Amino acid sequence: MEASMLEEVVQNPNPYPIVAEQAYDDIWKLCEQARDLAWDPSKIDFSDLKKADLPDEVRRAGAEWWSLRAWMEHGATPYGAERFRDAVFGHQPFEVKQHVVNFIQEELRHHEASFRIAQALHAYQPTPQSDYFLKIIPKFHDEKDEKAMSFFAGLAVNTLFEQLSGELLQARYENARFESIREACRLILRDEARHVQFGRIVMRRFFSEISALDKELLGKKFAKKLRGSLLNGVYAVVNLPSEERKRSARARALAAEYGLGATHPDAEVDIIAKALAKIRADVAPWEVPIPPIPEVEGSTSGPSSKAA
Repeated sequence: MEASMLEEVVQNPNPYPIVAEQAYDDIWKLCEQARDLAWDPSKIDFSDLKKADLPDEVRRAGAEWWSLRAWMEHGATPYGAERFRDAVFGHQPFEVKQHVVNFIQEELRHHEASFRIAQALHAYQPTPQSDYFLKIIPKFHDEKDEKAMSFFAGLAVNTLFEQLSGELLQARYENARFESIREACRLILRDEARHVQFGRIVMRRFFSEISALDKELLGKKFAKKLRGSLLNGVYAVVNLPSEERKRSARARALAAEYGLGATHPDAEVDIIAKALAKIRADVAPWEVPIPPIPEVEGSTSGPSSKAA
């Protein structure tokens, strides 16, 4: 190889020394569980959905809902890739890097399970049909705030959302009347439980070391993403433009009515509010300030019960 070609190679931070000693037994236990409990979305039998006697409008509504979930899960994978890069060049122990790799694989697995459900219902939508989503999804990949925080503070942002997502998915699992959807939700929830447990380990082990500035940024990033992206159709429809809010809420209500593993839009904000209260309680001992979320918690007192 010519020297001139070598000079053109982009220089990355030095990954050495590569740490191989085990430092965190509780994180390694999660890695072992991930290996033992791995599952394959393609092995789920979706014939019950394909054969179901459902109105075409309901099939379209269900396909839209599960396509949306697939886009959301897919959006988590580049976040994981960035955290893995940070872990490599930050000389994190093996089990931390392994957990992040597991997270990437599991989110991609959740993406696959979601688009397979959409395909079985009607047709997976690879591109959002609504302009608002074409604008929102790229925000999932905005790394400015994570890059401004320390490694474990950046990880903590995502784990707080895993708690919210888990509460919503539990309600969606309970809604599902088709065995294939119930099985997919059950297996996704099992993976998400490990992600939440990792977040609790992060808080217990590292939050005392996170600076007050990082804690403030963490809370602001959490509120910013929840209000700016996830209440725009992913977690709830509350922040959508008026006409799209009505259309999307109608589709989601149909999917919920027919037991396709959705939440009714009127119930979503209450679920999020309760989960948010738990998160505030979890981070309170470490003085992590989460700004108010008026759409969820109300402007003065209790949460609104209406998302549409």
